[in-house]
Amino acid sequence: MEENRIGICMICEQQRLGGIHIITAFICDECNNEIVKTNVNDQRYPFFVKQMRKVFHTGNSRQYMN
Repeated sequence: MEENRIGICMICEQQRLGGIHIITAFICDECNNEIVKTNVNDQRYPFFVKQMRKVFHTGNSRQYMN
């Protein structure tokens, strides 16, 4: 696993060290932990869903790769 890679997180849109890659996008460890802990009834849940949809839009997710 490449935990020390730097990327622009598709959720918080900040350059971060450490995270995961999904298809062609990067999610930082901090956002990943928040997503995992967030209940579907939480007010932040729709935001996470909206941000995650970026990975499925052709061309948009490339900006989140190093």
